[in-house]
Formats: sequence, C-alpha cells, structure tokens
Amino acid sequence: MDKPQAFGAFYSSKKLIKPILKCALLISCAWARPCSAQNRSTQDTIDAIANSLRNHEFSQALTLCESKLSKTPDDFRIWTLRGMATAGMGDLPRALTSYQRALKLAPDYLPALEGAAQTEFQLGDAGAAALLAKILAQRPDDETSHALLGVLACRKRDCTDAVAHFENAKSVIASQPVALNDYAICLATVDRNEEAMDVFAQVLRLDTAKPEARYNLALAQWNAHRADDAFKTLEPLIDVMPADEDALALAADISESKGDTVRAVELLRRALTLNPKDVPIYLRFATLSFDHASPQVGIDMINFGLTQAPNEPRLYLARGILLTQLGEFMRAADDFETASRIDPNVQFLEVAQGLVRSQQHNSTAALAKFRAAVKAYPNEAYAHYLLAEALLEGKQLGSHNSREELQAASRAVELDPHMVAAQDLLATIFLGDGNVDQVIQHSRAALALDPNDQQAIYHLIIALRKTNEKDQIPLLLKRLVELRASNGAGQTANRYRLSDAAAPSASVSH
Repeated sequence: MDKPQAFGAFYSSKKLIKPILKCALLISCAWARPCSAQNRSTQDTIDAIANSLRNHEFSQALTLCESKLSKTPDDFRIWTLRGMATAGMGDLPRALTSYQRALKLAPDYLPALEGAAQTEFQLGDAGAAALLAKILAQRPDDETSHALLGVLACRKRDCTDAVAHFENAKSVIASQPVALNDYAICLATVDRNEEAMDVFAQVLRLDTAKPEARYNLALAQWNAHRADDAFKTLEPLIDVMPADEDALALAADISESKGDTVRAVELLRRALTLNPKDVPIYLRFATLSFDHASPQVGIDMINFGLTQAPNEPRLYLARGILLTQLGEFMRAADDFETASRIDPNVQFLEVAQGLVRSQQHNSTAALAKFRAAVKAYPNEAYAHYLLAEALLEGKQLGSHNSREELQAASRAVELDPHMVAAQDLLATIFLGDGNVDQVIQHSRAALALDPNDQQAIYHLIIALRKTNEKDQIPLLLKRLVELRASNGAGQTANRYRLSDAAAPSASVSH
C-alpha cells in the first residue's frame, strides 16, 4: 500500500533570534572610545540605553533614544538601539522602521542588520532573507542566520537550500522544535530518510507529548523501510481513545505491507469511525479491496462514503474501478462519467493507483518560473507542458488564465508530438470544454504512443459515451482492470479475499 500523508509542520513560529541585549552590548563595547567630550557624551548615552535594555526597562531606553535623536538625528547607533527598545515593547513594525533608518545611514552596520533581520522574520516579511545574507557576508559562520534562512527556505519549499543552511546551524537548532521539524521534513523531501528519522527522533525527545512529533517520526521510519520501528512508534497514538486518525491510516499501511491485512482493515475502519468524511481513507480501503480481489466489500464502503461526501469525484472513480473488476462495465462507465461531470480535471491514475497526493503546489510561484522558462527556451516542449499544467492547476484553484493553458499544451505537442503527458493534458483541457472530438483525438494519440496509458483510456471512455462508438467501451474498461491489476500498488494482491464483515453497516446501494 502506498505511503500516505505528508509530514506535518506543527509548531508555532518560535523566535530563533539573537537576544536584544547581545546586540546592545555589542554597540556599547564597540564605541567605548573616550577621545573627545562629544564622543564621551554619546558613549555615556549608549551605555545608559544598553543598561536599560539589559534590565528590560524598554520604556526608559526608548525615552533616552528619543532625547538623543532630537540632538543627533543621524546617529545610526541610536536608531538601532531605538529599534531594540521598541521591539522589547512589542511594537515590531515601529522597531523595523528604526532599524531601516539605521541601515539607510549605515548599510553594513551589523547590529542594525541583525535587528532588522530578526524583526522581518518575526513579521513574516520577505526582506528577511536578503538581510540575513548580508549578515553572512560579514559573518559566514553565524549559525543563527543560517537557521533563520533554513526556516525561510523550507517555507518556500526550497529544501535543498534549507538543508544546507540547517547543516550550518546544528547547535542553534538543537533545542528548537520548529527548526528541527523543518530540517527533518526537508531531509525527507530530498530522500535522506535515515537522517530525517534521526532528526524527527530529536524533535520527539524535546516534546514527547506532541502527537504530530510521534507521527512524523513514524512516517520517517516507514520511509526508511523500518516498518517494525514505525509501528512501535505509532502504538501510543493508536492504542488510546480516541486514537489519532492519521496514525491509524499510517498503521494500516504498515500492517498491510507486513501481510497483516486483517489488522489493516480494522485500523481503517477505526479511522473512518473518527472521521466518516475522510476521502483518502475510503480510497485506501478501495485499493486494499481491489488488491485482494474483494471488490464488493470495497463498493459497500465507497457507497457509505458517498453518503458522507456525495460530490466527491474520486469516490465515483474508485467505485467505477471496483465495478469494472466485477464485470459491471456499464455501471462503471456511469461512475466515470459522474466523476468527470463533477470535476473534468480529476486524475484517473491518482485514484486508480491508490495515490492521494498531499503536496500543494505554489501556483503563483510556479507560474512565474514556468513563464520564465518558456521565454528562455521557447522551443523546449517540456517547458510549455509545465506551464500548461501549472495554468490548469491555477484554474482549478479559482484563477482565470483565459486559454493560455490550451495554447501552452498545444505548443508542447507541436514541439514534441511524442510527449504522452502533453497529449493527456490536452485531452483533459478539451474534456473540460466539452470538445469530445478533440478528447478522442488526443487520447488515441497518447495510446498510440503508450498503450498502457490509463489516463488516456479513462478520457477515451468518457468521450466515447457521448458518441455512437459506445461498443468500444467494454473493451476499454477491461483493459483498465488488466492494467490496474498488473501495476497495482499492493504486493499481496489476491492472496485471499476480505471478509464481507469489513463493509460498513450503513451501506447504501448503487
């Protein structure tokens, strides 16, 4: 059975920042130069402000800063201390304004850079990364700056960059669950699963009461092929009442991988008891039913799921696949058509292979990159394909890109007629438009290139139902079952059938 949910980011954003007093003392010590009466006066003021900050007397520190700035408004050191005072009072926007004023006067002043960077980070502003880079230009080994850049890179899903920064900040993040969690997630994302497992274990040690920390460790162990360790880690989450829903789903996958299908079924049923509207659990159950040649059990479960989520296209697709396994080809085709009517962009393979993708693409960022790639490589078919895919995804999320996705996909096919994915994407677009002839044309083109293209077969079935060529549909449905059986996710397919007792008591007939 396929590995399920993604790792969870579960801690609130904690302050991986340098203490204000450290910066204040740095300023105080750096300017201890009594070479003139004016410098002595300024140093006395700086010392007084630093002392107030040290004693957490932020209001007093601010008053001293304001008084000094009324006389010397261009003193970047005082502006920096003013930022520290207002930050200590909790007024981060005002603190940032002070730091920015200091940096305008002295662009490379390290205490102002540090203060501005930590404030931008706390506010979630985009300028933090550039400021942190300037700090590293002066202090390449600054672990706190590396840690903050690692967190920021993880937020942007740039895990390669995030891992590099976290590796330069290990002592700083050792007691920071949020940074460790981000580090581990990124290690797993770049397929360094053994290391991810060790870091997740470190997170759990810091907070043993966090169920998400335990779940993440178990998933990392599962990804690292430590099934027994993963199940043992999950036990505290599945042996309590109520159990953790995600933990039950993962434990079911682990049980099935070890050949304990009975336990997998029981765990999935418990998960549905906790959340009867959890579509991915129904899809897991459908996959398990298919792999064990028990389609009716899976159909009964999907029927119940449709009472909870009647407009969920993936459930109709899953039931259609199971009906095909029973030889109920016309009923299966009805379900496929219903799924397509609800969502023309629903992906057959996503359901047919038991896959429920948890990642959410950053469509805005992706579009910018793909448009730039198309501009840089106008004759590269794959660049046009990726742009079309991102545009179509953005359209699903509610944005409107006119017919740009059609143009991009058509250009991809024009540049490379042998790109199966581009042919499938065009069929998807035309299916949404109701252009049956074009759906058939591109689906047949895809199948000519890859006779095992399940997405193309699915599109062809949907389109042919609207033509006079319906007699071809039973053969296509049989072909889908054959492909699904030969490429099924489960390694224990057909070992034995599931008991009918696994079906829910409140099933609804088709």
